[in-house]
Amino acid sequence: MQRIAAVIGTPDLTEETLAVYSGNLATAFGKVAKLGYDGVELMTRDPSQLDGSQIRHWLDDNHLELACLGTGHVYGEDGLGLVHPDREICRQAMARLKSFVDFAAAHSGPGTFINIGRSRGPGYPDDPAGTLDGMGLAFRELADYAGPLDVHLVLEPINVHQANHIHTTQDGIAMVQRVNRPNFGLMLDVYHMNIEDVNIYDSFREAADYCKFVHFSDNNRHWPGSAHLDFEQIVGVLGEIGYDGYVSLEILPWPDSDTAARSSLQFLRRYIPKQTLR
Repeated sequence: MQRIAAVIGTPDLTEETLAVYSGNLATAFGKVAKLGYDGVELMTRDPSQLDGSQIRHWLDDNHLELACLGTGHVYGEDGLGLVHPDREICRQAMARLKSFVDFAAAHSGPGTFINIGRSRGPGYPDDPAGTLDGMGLAFRELADYAGPLDVHLVLEPINVHQANHIHTTQDGIAMVQRVNRPNFGLMLDVYHMNIEDVNIYDSFREAADYCKFVHFSDNNRHWPGSAHLDFEQIVGVLGEIGYDGYVSLEILPWPDSDTAARSSLQFLRRYIPKQTLR
């Protein structure tokens, strides 16, 4: 049985993000807990700017799990990527992502996920093979750092309009196989799958052994049920492959945060009942 999380943007972000709520974490946690969410995914830029102990306290008070840390703004705001023509940028990106691992180990439970999306970097111009080689090495280094701390990394395939490499689920599977680490898997986002994959449902089936985390939004990046993706069938396929992790709402707060949070959960609870034992 899957669980439902809401993406929450942390106060260190200076740009808009795909989050149900952003800014005041105590208020956001209280709102999503009252609605009946199971956990949160924090979209953050620099964990060193966060009070991890206070965040842990707010999570516990609201009976929420910290399901995942999102790293997109590491690249989006600071321009840091693991594979980049500038070696200093690569070095800084690796150090920053290791700080995410340290934060997760210190302030979350075992098995927390860290999403590697845009923070993988733009790669090397005109050298796709060298880029994938470099990503494989960087992912392996980060996974080896995270493994002893029981922190897991998930690679998110991103559509061609927003990333230079690793677009389809099949691209992601190939990279996970290349990295070959037990704590390195896939995050599959149905928004990107709808753009890149031939068949969303078959892709989930193909990725059954690798998919560890899932992002939900409708095809318009609004709350699930607001457009035309078939979430009944998507949730059904997740059940078919035995996926029992989180589906996390990475959506625009449309038409406003409260409506998006409430509408998402009301729609998804048709297919993902609330678990009473956790």
